[in-house]
Amino acid sequence: MPENQIRVKFEPQGRVVSVLKDSKAIEAAARAGLTIDTPCGGGGRCGKCRVRLITAAGVPNDAECRELSAEALSQGWRLACQTTLEADAVIAIPESSLFGSHHQIQVASDTGHCGDLRPAVRKEYVELPPPSLTEDAPDLLRLENALGPFDIQLPLVRDIGPRLRDGAFRGTAVLAEEELIDFEAGNTTGQSFGAAFDIGTTTVVGTLLDLHTGSERAVVSRMNPQTSFGDDVLSRITHAGASSENLAALRDAILGEVNVMIAALCADAGIRREEIYEITFAGNTTMEHLLIGINPAQLGQVPFVPVCARGIARPAAELGVHIHPRGRSYVFPVIGGFVGGDTVAGMLATELPELESPAFMVDIGTNGEIVLAHNGQLWAASTAAGPAFEGARISCGMRATRGAIEKVVFDGGVRCSVIDDAPPAGLCGSGLIDAVAELLRAGIVTSDGRMLPPEALPEGLPGELRARVRRTENETVEFLLAPGVALHQRDVRELQLASGAIRAGIAILLKQAGLDVTELKHVLIAGGFGSFIRRNNAQRIGLIPPEIEHTRIRYVGNTSLSGARWALLSTQSRRRAEELARRTKHVELSTDMDFAMEFAMAMRFPD
Repeated sequence: MPENQIRVKFEPQGRVVSVLKDSKAIEAAARAGLTIDTPCGGGGRCGKCRVRLITAAGVPNDAECRELSAEALSQGWRLACQTTLEADAVIAIPESSLFGSHHQIQVASDTGHCGDLRPAVRKEYVELPPPSLTEDAPDLLRLENALGPFDIQLPLVRDIGPRLRDGAFRGTAVLAEEELIDFEAGNTTGQSFGAAFDIGTTTVVGTLLDLHTGSERAVVSRMNPQTSFGDDVLSRITHAGASSENLAALRDAILGEVNVMIAALCADAGIRREEIYEITFAGNTTMEHLLIGINPAQLGQVPFVPVCARGIARPAAELGVHIHPRGRSYVFPVIGGFVGGDTVAGMLATELPELESPAFMVDIGTNGEIVLAHNGQLWAASTAAGPAFEGARISCGMRATRGAIEKVVFDGGVRCSVIDDAPPAGLCGSGLIDAVAELLRAGIVTSDGRMLPPEALPEGLPGELRARVRRTENETVEFLLAPGVALHQRDVRELQLASGAIRAGIAILLKQAGLDVTELKHVLIAGGFGSFIRRNNAQRIGLIPPEIEHTRIRYVGNTSLSGARWALLSTQSRRRAEELARRTKHVELSTDMDFAMEFAMAMRFPD
């Protein structure tokens, strides 16, 4: 391992990452896919991000001494937002410190009480007396007497008699809401699973959950195969709208990947597909339309109207998902235009309307979704940030996977953190933001986004940095980050476009509510990618308004996936999602007279 890298293991999750020395524990956790809750924005004032350093517990700082008892400090407890890691470490993260896992959904306790854990699918073990001449009630009526009234589809009606008799009238009823979907031999009440998916434009993430306890059993992430048809939603809308064959190809691509991912989740957890009884999906409007098989052509035409708004609850087989033959599926409701189910899921998981207002949530990805909550009102908009944050359209760009530079620090030289401690192969979104922010501070990139050539570099620039600026064969300028990985002028322009689109969207929503950016109490940065952004660097490039205090900025991780989990584990959360979608005002930025001006202003990096 390089001298500037350290190895960090997280328990009980068993995840291991390599990060730069002097990284915060909270940053290492994010790299491991664990979002730690920081209600105070990482200011060390709430004490909610408690972790225990099993090894390498350093000297606590003033904030940790104030928030933690002397006994806790002696046991290795620290605040993840304050603790700097200088050597290899093993860190235990309690469930209470993780964001979005069980804030409202209470899992089963030792007594078996499940609190608010109320999935749509439930299992009940029954033992029925065998029929006799004196007790000759029909099979289904006897089941209803034990379970209460239920619906049942004809294929199971045909099969229920033999199943009851083969099991000596003992077995486990599987109910989805008020429908009996299976009757299993023996007591299988402890074997009940569901899957939740975030269908992103660039990446797809799925998780397998135990419906009895709410615990996560496996997680998998893949590239969205629809990228072969275009790396943004507009190109996919155009492709799908050209013919029914094209629409079918896009739908088959995502469903094929989802089914492959389900197989991977089952293999990781050691279960069968048939033990997954429900699956939930959250994604932007276009992704959900393509998943369902709806032609999204009208989303590409003014006034950008979706076909459906409410959540879609249908048999999984009807959708084309391979789980239990009579399993269920739920696709999140959308708000309008390009503000889709992923935004609704984010509002649900962060409890945005309940936060002290005004509060903002920004989901940073290929599409930048923005939601403002103020005085009981909700506004939402979507802005086409483009795929730069996912590493696309960047000369050496790549997604955040093995070999990607994910962090860049200038300290007279250049230090890079590479995912999985591999040789650097490219640059992912968080590394791109870091690199441009550092180039701005060094004066190598100007506020209008121009990368200065070697002869125009500022005086006093350290020699190592100066030596990395060079002209290419076609006379453009580049900055060498690592052997074979360079940042080019056009890469800076792509980042300007992406961050400018989001900044402009933020400005428009604030105008709608008559607010100034300095009035914001909370800024929530969502998205799987969002967890890896350094606040100071995001503000340096203008992605997040620089006027906002650091302590008001909170990372909340992949809230689309978190919301999909909540909807899987709680029918109450599902109803809440429907209510949030309908009460939110959709703001169409493309028709706003001020958007072009705000976008042009936001293209300039802050001085």
